[in-house]
Amino acid sequence: MDNILPSLAWLTATILIWLISRRLTEKLGISAFRNPLFFGIIVLCVLLPTLGVAPGEYLAHVRPLTILVGLATVALALPLWQQRMLIRGNAQAMLLATLASTVTGILTAVGLGWLLGLNQAYLASMGPKMTTLAVALPLSRLTGGWDNLAMLCVMCNGVGGSFISSALWKNLVPESGPEERAFSLGLSSHAMGIARTLAVSPDYVSLASCGMLLSALMTAILYGLALLTVT
Repeated sequence: MDNILPSLAWLTATILIWLISRRLTEKLGISAFRNPLFFGIIVLCVLLPTLGVAPGEYLAHVRPLTILVGLATVALALPLWQQRMLIRGNAQAMLLATLASTVTGILTAVGLGWLLGLNQAYLASMGPKMTTLAVALPLSRLTGGWDNLAMLCVMCNGVGGSFISSALWKNLVPESGPEERAFSLGLSSHAMGIARTLAVSPDYVSLASCGMLLSALMTAILYGLALLTVT
């Protein structure tokens, strides 16, 4: 009973934070803030240290919700299938964009860390920041990185990409349509990008999920080739 009550409390609090964040994003007229995950993350980052709750302890309390994440990921196959013709027709462009984005993301992170004189553990933690956490963490561990720093880098990449995307589109590629924007959000901001797409262009969430999946696949392939070359 002692363990059940805190878990119920954190489950309830997490659901309430999500519902309030969704309501808040619907009310805001600023496009950059139309992402419920953005506000939810901020609230949890403030709430957990204030209450003295470690991240691992919090994750243990809300484990039932993390199980649903896996089910939601599998459910993304449905919109992918529904828009399979659009994806097939643009497959070459998507693959080239994924390759360019992944290579740029990895080299920028590792290159900047190298210029700052950071050691291997830092570089390994920063390198896979462009992909989703489920892929970034194993790659970081495999190359000697730290879980906490890898999670922070992935989160910052997702939040940052989602936050500045509107300004970049407006100033650099104003002619881009909702299809290109949805794909680029998933490609660069993974789960955060999918959440942003659901808020601004829900009809194209399949393209955002396609971008996230291609980013994960390309990152894993490039890391595998690099490890084979080194060994």
